Amino acid sequence: RERQFNDLVQFVTDRTGRKRVNTKGQVRQSAWLRLFQLAWKPEHLELVSEMFPRWRDTGKSFGPVHAEMFARRCEELKCPLLALKVFGDHTKYGFGLNSLPAGRQLIHSLYGKYPLEKTMTAASLFGIYGLPAVGSDFVSCAMLYAACVRSRDPHARVVAESLKRQLTKQIVQTEAVREPKDRIQRAQHHTKPTLWLAQAIRQIKMAHGEQG
Repeated sequence: RERQFNDLVQFVTDRTGRKRVNTKGQVRQSAWLRLFQLAWKPEHLELVSEMFPRWRDTGKSFGPVHAEMFARRCEELKCPLLALKVFGDHTKYGFGLNSLPAGRQLIHSLYGKYPLEKTMTAASLFGIYGLPAVGSDFVSCAMLYAACVRSRDPHARVVAESLKRQLTKQIVQTEAVREPKDRIQRAQHHTKPTLWLAQAIRQIKMAHGEQG
């Protein structure tokens, strides 16, 4: 796997950028997805992210599927701050948070384990990239609100109050969250937002219970 990764890194590097070392063969969009899959430690994803500008210099761009897989792999390899850094510096990397699922994944990877400011930074990227406002997306709103009510940051209460009305409205308008019990279903990517929402709601109830 390491050899496959290194070989593909070399292949992509030689055929991208302003001055290509090798003009034979083209790099397909799927090559990036393969690199994300082959990466098995944070350093691999760091290396791949440093190659992103070469794709833009070749006149190409990344799509939603790239954003989604990169955000997911960063969470799986426990380096979500790398995803936050890359999505937060489009001028350097040219790698946009151009997908709501990727935005949700980014928030999920941060809100339970990192200071509130990291989740707030991720939430601010929604507006920058033209995604729906965090408050209007039930899953993202619930996770951000959960982060706020559990935080001791003085600013957290202000943010929580601004989200509370929107979250309450969505809870009223939405049927009870039905969390899949089957292990195979729970492992599927398309069910993750439902699991994240259910988890965030439990955390919110627990936090409110502790706060009286």
